Amino acid sequence: MPEEILGKLRSKIKNEWVLAFSSAMIIGLLTHLYVFMHRYPNHDGLHNFYSTQAMVTSGRFFLGPASSLSSYFDLPWVIGLFSLFFLALTSICLVILFEVRKKISIVLISGLVVTFPSVSSTFAYMFTADGYMLGIFMATLAVVLTKKYKFGFVLGAILVSLAVGVYQANLSVALVFATFWIIHDIFFSNHSIMRIWGNIIRSGLMVGIGMVGYFVVYKLFTSLLSVQISSYQGLDKVGSLTIHDIPKRISQIVSELKTFFFRGFFSSYDVNLLEMLNVFIFILIFIGAITLIVKKKLYLNIGKLVTLILCVITLPFTLYIAYFASPNVFYHMLMVFSLSSTYIFLVLIYDAIDSNQTTIFKEVFSWGTTILIAFTIFNFALIANIAYMNMELRYEKSISFANRLVDRIEQLDEYENIEKMAVFGNVELHSTLSSVSIPNRIPTMTGTVGETVFYKPYSYNELIESFLGYSLVAATDEDLKAIQQTNTYKEMGVWPAQDSVQVINNTVIVKFENIETIE
Repeated sequence: MPEEILGKLRSKIKNEWVLAFSSAMIIGLLTHLYVFMHRYPNHDGLHNFYSTQAMVTSGRFFLGPASSLSSYFDLPWVIGLFSLFFLALTSICLVILFEVRKKISIVLISGLVVTFPSVSSTFAYMFTADGYMLGIFMATLAVVLTKKYKFGFVLGAILVSLAVGVYQANLSVALVFATFWIIHDIFFSNHSIMRIWGNIIRSGLMVGIGMVGYFVVYKLFTSLLSVQISSYQGLDKVGSLTIHDIPKRISQIVSELKTFFFRGFFSSYDVNLLEMLNVFIFILIFIGAITLIVKKKLYLNIGKLVTLILCVITLPFTLYIAYFASPNVFYHMLMVFSLSSTYIFLVLIYDAIDSNQTTIFKEVFSWGTTILIAFTIFNFALIANIAYMNMELRYEKSISFANRLVDRIEQLDEYENIEKMAVFGNVELHSTLSSVSIPNRIPTMTGTVGETVFYKPYSYNELIESFLGYSLVAATDEDLKAIQQTNTYKEMGVWPAQDSVQVINNTVIVKFENIETIE
């Protein structure tokens, strides 16, 4: 009977898992309800209100199936709940992986997982968010299985293959949490150096076999569907990195880390709460790590000490592993969820403190960690909602402008004969809030930034058709080149001039900029 099965399952579910799951769901809902209850598409969202997410050409062969649970429609509330569900499962995985004991630690880890800026940035691409969160969960579960079972790396490899097939950045999630598992073992377990290196080998097998499986499946898909890899993010140049590119990549990693954690100290941006919190968090991590090395006398165990140093040295490379796959890769906020491990590690140090043997140092460290991470979670939630506010402002400005544009088109004598729209350039709208204040106060939240959702000429057609019900075919590149050769185009003014919207044959031309040639 269903009741009996549910009863047996409930008896196997630990209280720590329930706390992790419920904390993630509650904090996640409180943080992201704004975007779950509204529709604020970005430039990609305009053509993904219904999409199968078949992105084999981008190497994401499993994104379609991963996004299918919520249907292929862009349903913010449904997708949001599925996304939080997968992130809550990710929180449980981290509790299991790091054997977290304290209730406060569990709540803090769950809070970090669901509020981290990468999650909020992904919700700007709501149509595919649940698939991405499932990928994060699978990458984390892969490490848990590798740890828990002797041959768990086999199942882990399958999950790594699928997780990377959702989004290539999930390779970093698996690598980084595997690395922190080893660091956690060195600091907090009595495992021998042989067992630790055995775990390293099994982790390597998990990732190695998983990536081989990923490439095999990807090749099968591209061969069967007769498609070629996209040039996006240098996917068509994977493997072409030379040894001369490595110093540049290392410099980029350093720059990326400085920008994420300490942007205000190294740029013209203001120093915000995030940077100030990060300073104190890194100080606590450093103090905690040194204290553990001394307390555990790791300086006397050369094998463990060398292994720890190797893990720390390799962390930046695993965090930004894609830099070493292709010379054309660039990182953005969606790709750096693995950076959350930095904050989680501080919580793990706090979790390992013996509450029964209190000292002034332990008290200060415990309270410092709890307060700093709690404020960080709160700050991440604020960052998310500021980003969502800009999405709302951007959407409203875009809709208002689209209404103005359609109204202008409807005033033309040739209105009844118009079938196509040719857009040259992009409209320039400016507000101090979206262009200065918000970018200066929060990190660059990919997908949420900008004044409008208009990205390409076809973005105007998509928004006008979906939200205003006026359907016009987007002019092709050949159409645009032909129009540029006409005297009508050359003599047109630039928006908002009266003659910036004109008709040639059955095509309405909208000129936002003087563009000489179409690339």
